[in-house]
Amino acid sequence: MRLFPAAVWLLVVVPATAAEVDYQRDIKPLLLHKCGACHGALRQQAGLRLDAGQLIRKGGESGPAVEPGNSAASLLLERVTETDETLRMPPTAEGEALTADKITLLKDRINQGAKSPDDEQIPEDPAAFWSYQSPSRPAVPEVKSKAWVRTPIDAFIASAREQHGLVASAEARPEVWLRRVYLDLIGLPPTREELHEFLGDTSDTAYESVVDRLLSRPEYGERWGRHWMDVWRYSDWYGSRSINEIRYSQRHIWRWRDWIVDSINADKSYDRMILEMLAGDELAPADPDVLRATGFLGRNWYKFDRNVWMFETVEQTSQAFLGLTLRCARCHDHKYDPISQEEYYRFRAFFEPHDVRTDPLAADTAMQKDATLGMVLTDGVSRTFDKELDTETYLFQRGDNRYPDTSHPLTPGVPASLGGPEITIQPISLPPEAWYPYLRPELSDGLIEVATEKTREAETALQTAKAAVTTRENAIAAFESRVARTTTLADGTLQPILVDDFSTRQDVWKVLSGDWTWEKGQLAQRAVSSFATIYADVTHPRDFVARVKYRTLEAGMYRSVGFSFDFIDTGNSQDVYTSTGDAAQSVQAFHRRDGKQEYPQAGIVKTPLRVGEVNTVEVTVRGQQLSITLNGEPKLDYVMPVPRRDGKFALWVHNGAVEFLEVELRELLPTIETLRREHQTAVNQVALAEQQLQTATAELQSVRARVAAERARYLSGTEAEIADADATAVQAERELAVARASEGVLKAEQHLASVIALQEEQAEAKQSGESTDSTNHDKARTEAEQQLMAARKVFAQAEADREQKDSSYAPLGEQYPTTSTGRRLALARWIASPQNPRTARIAVNHIWLRHFGQALVPSVANFGLNGKSPSHPELLDWLAAELVDHEWRMKPIHRQIVLSATYRQSSVEEDNPAAEQCRSIDPENKWLWKMLSRRMEAEVVRDSVLHTAGSLDLTRGGPEIAESNEQTDFRRSLYFRNTPNEKMPFLATFDAPNPNECYRRQESVVPQQALALMNSGLAVDQARLLAKRLVSEIEDKAPDAAETKFITAAFETILSREPDSYELDVCRHFLKQNSETSKGTASAAFPGGDQTFHVSPSTDPHQRARENLIHVLYNHNDFVTIR
Repeated sequence: MRLFPAAVWLLVVVPATAAEVDYQRDIKPLLLHKCGACHGALRQQAGLRLDAGQLIRKGGESGPAVEPGNSAASLLLERVTETDETLRMPPTAEGEALTADKITLLKDRINQGAKSPDDEQIPEDPAAFWSYQSPSRPAVPEVKSKAWVRTPIDAFIASAREQHGLVASAEARPEVWLRRVYLDLIGLPPTREELHEFLGDTSDTAYESVVDRLLSRPEYGERWGRHWMDVWRYSDWYGSRSINEIRYSQRHIWRWRDWIVDSINADKSYDRMILEMLAGDELAPADPDVLRATGFLGRNWYKFDRNVWMFETVEQTSQAFLGLTLRCARCHDHKYDPISQEEYYRFRAFFEPHDVRTDPLAADTAMQKDATLGMVLTDGVSRTFDKELDTETYLFQRGDNRYPDTSHPLTPGVPASLGGPEITIQPISLPPEAWYPYLRPELSDGLIEVATEKTREAETALQTAKAAVTTRENAIAAFESRVARTTTLADGTLQPILVDDFSTRQDVWKVLSGDWTWEKGQLAQRAVSSFATIYADVTHPRDFVARVKYRTLEAGMYRSVGFSFDFIDTGNSQDVYTSTGDAAQSVQAFHRRDGKQEYPQAGIVKTPLRVGEVNTVEVTVRGQQLSITLNGEPKLDYVMPVPRRDGKFALWVHNGAVEFLEVELRELLPTIETLRREHQTAVNQVALAEQQLQTATAELQSVRARVAAERARYLSGTEAEIADADATAVQAERELAVARASEGVLKAEQHLASVIALQEEQAEAKQSGESTDSTNHDKARTEAEQQLMAARKVFAQAEADREQKDSSYAPLGEQYPTTSTGRRLALARWIASPQNPRTARIAVNHIWLRHFGQALVPSVANFGLNGKSPSHPELLDWLAAELVDHEWRMKPIHRQIVLSATYRQSSVEEDNPAAEQCRSIDPENKWLWKMLSRRMEAEVVRDSVLHTAGSLDLTRGGPEIAESNEQTDFRRSLYFRNTPNEKMPFLATFDAPNPNECYRRQESVVPQQALALMNSGLAVDQARLLAKRLVSEIEDKAPDAAETKFITAAFETILSREPDSYELDVCRHFLKQNSETSKGTASAAFPGGDQTFHVSPSTDPHQRARENLIHVLYNHNDFVTIR
């Protein structure tokens, strides 16, 4: 059997009957899609090409592929029906064997003669394809309609239109153009004042003046920033937000969004933007404003698989800037474009060393816990840097990262077919502030200021502690006087300050979280959640007795039911609770301080408990001492390790459900022994505060010394200065270690003393015949003694270290590699070169798309051989040349486009007398014989509603806003969180961008969009506000004249035009009829489903009708359409 080239088999994969087989419609597109990779202009395995009929019949090294009219003699049929899998086409590794019906189809096609059109053109060499050639500025064509031409853009459009026998539409009415250009350039409609000003401007520069003003407004950057955010796939971080776990993108990536907006407003050149996004850390490594731009790369970060992250980086970079579908070359050579698999991985090599990090902006930036990454900054600059400088890049066989070709490391490179300037990679030595962020003055000086503030706080704490000693001395002196004046209960307590049997709801209780209900003498929390909490809004005394009676229910796993005292918030309190778990039960104390929970072993008492039983927990609190009784049985006598603070009393349940039955809290009168103990505690606190001041002072000295030493070492010091500064820093750090160790010893000594005192009290009580349990006290004393021994050991080591002679000390912060590879900067310069055949074309094509609703190259992210050809290739190249010649600035391109006659055309076919002829020749308006109408983007719809009502908040920049706030926060929509998982529901209805791939937004017209505006609480609220404002602006008191003015003002505000006579009549009738309908129902809410309304409807039927008319106009097609 003769050998036959692979992939010929695919000729037959056309699901049609023999009578319907058509070469142009069915066969050729299929061959280009399935066989072009191996048998096309790019590659011709075995000398065979299958991209033209005459070449199929000609065949390759094995002869003709088909015998026209004789399928039985055709080699093609022989190979696709071969039973030997080693010979059958397609090869097993390349695809499935042909099905019986496809083989029948192939026979029929060959038997029909396998004909193709005589004038079929043989595809050219891909290297000669238009998008692989550098653009050159074409001559502006001469056209017949010279008077119509306003800018060179019009000449190119007119030339193509004349060639196709098309006629330009008339110019749009001024108010239509004004609304169009406002929405296009700033994403907001003009105000009535701006409309009237433009219509009253009869100067020759009226249009130019509007455009120049709009391009200078900050809203321009927001509008076009959102467009480029689509192209560059902006996404806020996402993962599992409920546990604060990031999995994709970067925290604080909103700074990249703000960089995009700022750059566009500043008219930063497009080539510079590319450089900063791909290599800002190599271009301006110490400039935080530039570093924001590298969020472009950080957005691709993926927590679980670096290879996925790298694939995304390679493929999205190539598509966004080059219109290059590199993804098709990940597993094998590209099927259509002249790009090899090796070139894919050489492109990856530019990014191989890079990683992401977050640099702080201030020394006192707080930390937060990521569920798996640990503590992370709450704010900072998410930026890129080269971390692993020597990491190799390997080709993955069949695209599978399990099979890297380690025998052949790859160097960075770009597809040879794209040409461009030669790439030279130079490693970059980074300034110290880049690889050692804490050397930046704002951070190193900030460290000193933070330490200074700690010293001030320690001084204040010392004064407070001394005042507390005086207070306690006065309390002892006043003790007998107070006893004489106070009526006490039999047990030595004062009258209760909080008593509740929950028979009725008392105002004192404030729900913090959970679903608490009062029902038949119970306060119940039945929904299982995490720390459902309700607190009494009254500060309890320092010493008190509290009794809480409750029933633990079946729901949940841990069934932890408890109460807090000294409650400040859910991260700061002292707590007592019972746990009725299936596996173990206990009563115990724990402590919350600065968001962290502490569970000392000495505070845990195992005890049997049952679900459904009523438990009564009583606690006695004196100073740091806590006693717990459960159902009348003493369980714990305990010294709380966390200092007391004034706070409130709270009830809570964690991972369970509960019915609280009674709560009683009474102040506990102090005894003289208690007062003396508190006095001693205050004296101890003075000693501790004095030591803490010494520690804070030592820390300040250490920070100053280390900052000076690091600056000397890395910025400007001589060898002698470095040596002196190092010695000072080492000594200061050791003095700090001694101070901290001294503080630790003092704390341990004081804690042990308090435990011993409590133990002695218990012994005295036992001698008096009271029932006590010494087990926990013994355990507490043992733990305290062990802590003191450990603290003294640390102190001894610190003292010994003080005498050592080495010169090491802690750095100010994290340090990174001192050099960067320069790879990404080299790539960025190649991409941003005027010689690159794709970059400028890609940019102007995106700009054109967003002005006209259709691109010059419809496949905006694919300029390859299987993409779409440009409708106006000369115009595309002229615009690309304009962009480059204007130093890559985009504002001049916008200006030329929106001032062109092409852009000024009407979108209404009635304005073109030859519309029927034009529509028959060019039904898709490819040659722009009219302007296209298009629906507003999602953000423009929402922002325009708010803007017309006067509610839009134009505050710019800042962290992303939760998407759930869409109806209460009136910022522009681009500032709201948008991820693949999280979108504003309103925007999602109007095709909000998909951050995973949004080079061009999907567009839909569905009933839900009309319903969203009709039922939206936002639209209803804004309609009511706008109606009120317009009425206040109308001075005419005559009813008919006032209604006409109101209707006109409403049309001008919402639709940017006056109503015609028919619309006026309809609206007058609507107002009359609706006001009659509203009488007697003025207080009822406007129908809105489950939406929440924040503005009440008017009680005046006439005003209510005006509100409804405004709402109707928001639902008008002219509102959501850019004409």
